[in-house]
Amino acid sequence: MYLSRSFKILFFAILCLAGVPGAQAQAPKGFTPLANATELQDGLAKATKATQTIASDFSQVKHMKMMDDKVNSKGRFFFKKEDRIRIEYTSPFQYLLVMNGGQIMVKDENKSNKINTRNSKTMQSANRVMMDCMRGTVFGNKDFTVKSYSGGNQYLLELVPVNAAMKGLFARIHVYIAKNDFSVTKLVMTENGGDYTDMTFTNKKINTTLADALFSVR
Repeated sequence: MYLSRSFKILFFAILCLAGVPGAQAQAPKGFTPLANATELQDGLAKATKATQTIASDFSQVKHMKMMDDKVNSKGRFFFKKEDRIRIEYTSPFQYLLVMNGGQIMVKDENKSNKINTRNSKTMQSANRVMMDCMRGTVFGNKDFTVKSYSGGNQYLLELVPVNAAMKGLFARIHVYIAKNDFSVTKLVMTENGGDYTDMTFTNKKINTTLADALFSVR
């Protein structure tokens, strides 16, 4: 449970860094399939290459079938090239995830835990996706089938997992990307039981100075 939660949060972070445009399919409401995703691929590649750091606020809403109320939370997201990530939930609970290389630290209000990605196939999958994003080889990642759409001022990517580890965590993931700067504005992750989580990013700052201490896993 602890590892699963950490992986889902980490995967959210990975999706903030790059998208995965793919095949044509029936479009969700308000979007049409992209017959040619070259412009999207090129835009994402250029944005990824130019991005050294990201700092952003986020708000998250968890929708659960067994509960009438929604679970709302807020926090801060940080990324520093090549492979450093910090996700800090600040409200209504304290929860921290830091990734630096192959090491991951997870800390809540009661304890902290360190994870070596080499000891977990699930975390290896997360690390592989992130490296693909950073290297521009994400389009060949075989863990997902991907459909790409266009609507208004956004692109929409629909990711459906194909390997066993991913299938056990997600039914599908929607990634909303702004057309003006190719940054991720919103994620919707749907789990197999029907629960889903919305994550919206605001106040994003690109290539601002971030101290290395933010990404310490000691």
